[in-house]
Amino acid sequence: MDQLERADESCRRDPGLADHWLALLELQERAGDSAAIERTLEASVRAATPPTPALLFALGFRMLVRGEPDAAERAFEDAIALEPFSTRDDDARLDAAAFLLTVATERNDIPGMTSARRVLGEAASATAAYWRGEALDALSIEEPVPAGRENPALRAELALRVVAALVAEDPDLVRLRQGGPSLRSGLAALRRARDQIEAGRLEDAIREARVAVGLVPELGVAHAFLAETLNAARETGALEEARKATQLNPFLVEGWRELGDAELDASDFPAAEKAFRKVVELDQTYGLGFAKLAQVLLEEGRTLEALEAIAAAADRGGDPFFVAAIKGDVYAEMERHGEAATAYDQALKIEPDDHWALHQAAIEHGLASHETRANELFELALQHDEDGCFQTFVDYGDHLRRNGRIGDAVRMYRKAVAAVPGDPEWKQTLREAEKELLAAPN
Repeated sequence: MDQLERADESCRRDPGLADHWLALLELQERAGDSAAIERTLEASVRAATPPTPALLFALGFRMLVRGEPDAAERAFEDAIALEPFSTRDDDARLDAAAFLLTVATERNDIPGMTSARRVLGEAASATAAYWRGEALDALSIEEPVPAGRENPALRAELALRVVAALVAEDPDLVRLRQGGPSLRSGLAALRRARDQIEAGRLEDAIREARVAVGLVPELGVAHAFLAETLNAARETGALEEARKATQLNPFLVEGWRELGDAELDASDFPAAEKAFRKVVELDQTYGLGFAKLAQVLLEEGRTLEALEAIAAAADRGGDPFFVAAIKGDVYAEMERHGEAATAYDQALKIEPDDHWALHQAAIEHGLASHETRANELFELALQHDEDGCFQTFVDYGDHLRRNGRIGDAVRMYRKAVAAVPGDPEWKQTLREAEKELLAAPN
């Protein structure tokens, strides 16, 4: 029994559960089986008790595909009126509100527009970004569409209508609506670049992103993704590409984010702060944007503002490892070592083998007088040091020295000096520790 058959069997056994129908619909959408989707939606709306926002949004979307805007609008209104049962329902209410706003705007339906905007709130930019991505994926498909399969051009057209309703001034919209072979090939290269970066193949991602920029140089989103790949590889050119992205399309959150990262890497902290403030201005739900703002504020020595920004990031979610790590950095700078240690421990629950997090957590646990935990973390940091961070030897030595283990500390300092014999500060630390060891009673 394959996945489709199992999902269909689940719907027959428990037809009242909307999640079963949604799982079946998702598989049918992947297969592009329009007729099966129609049958499933018709059956699900009758059987699910109660129908959820996600199910009603799927129904409304299908009504738009059929060219029935009246029925679609009713389904979207019903979707946003229901209480969400899950994260999927939360997302579906936002999508339904975005499509309701689209249909209502096109029909000059003021009450519908008002209801949609109320539900979208601060999430309008993030919702537009999602549907922009859906349009890019649909427009990138180069293979012919078999008979009976959903036409990706129709999905792209609907997605672009949503983006236009949410961000009417988006400059990329004009080029995306023009279509053509060069656009399709450029977006296909962009999709391949995204696949490569997700697989960790940065050189291949950069190469494909350069192909995309060469084919559609007028698209801000192409330059933003090239900047992202260059930032990830720590290669030159990211700053130039990010600036180009924000000039071509100032409404791209990812363009400003990559510009901030590039400016931060260049140690231009005021410029990085300006870019990250633009990120959170465009998308006030973007937790990672607030975390990056906290990072640059910390670099500028503005710890209280950094603490406020990282609290905003934690409230909004996002990359939990990065948020926890930056929170640890902020508390460490404020010498609130116990809270810093707790924050780094939260980061380690997500990435338990991350050398940097292990190293920072060890330092803060040591300063918080958690000697056993600090020893354990320093040992783990040494085990997981793949890049040769010899500072770990020094910091471990400092911790041991503070706790009266001068002999063990000297051994750590000697390892650091052996690894980097030209460092005068480490040599001086070793000499002082050796004198202390000689003077020790034991």
